[in-house]
Amino acid sequence: MDKEGNEKFYKEIVKTPCPYFKDDIHFSNEGFEHLRFKNYFTPRSNKDSAMRFSLLPSAIKIINSSHTLQGFTTRYRFEYRFINSRKERALLFIKYYEFIAILNERKMKVIVKQIENGRKSFLSIIPLFKEKTPPIEGDGFS
Repeated sequence: MDKEGNEKFYKEIVKTPCPYFKDDIHFSNEGFEHLRFKNYFTPRSNKDSAMRFSLLPSAIKIINSSHTLQGFTTRYRFEYRFINSRKERALLFIKYYEFIAILNERKMKVIVKQIENGRKSFLSIIPLFKEKTPPIEGDGFS
């Protein structure tokens, strides 16, 4: 898919149900930007961004079928929020939820973000199929 096709596909998703939360996971603009950029000023390579967009249907499938949480992290972080009709940075409490699954012999991690008990939104999908396998006992490395 090309860049316009990726954006159109992402914008059509809007939200998807998650059995773990018994609630919907929203696909916000922040998740879209995170698939394109590493941070506010550093874009991802075309190859990396294209791979993450190609894994987006798998992310939806993982969210739809996840009944177990594999990771949970909390932290305070400065985020841009609309305060008094203008965009300002504020220190907010953020929760990150991780769902890990193996689909089509590929291991993937989906990150869901929640800001101060607000709605839960998709943040990223991370391919884990490039990880090295652990050493096997008796191969001289253990």
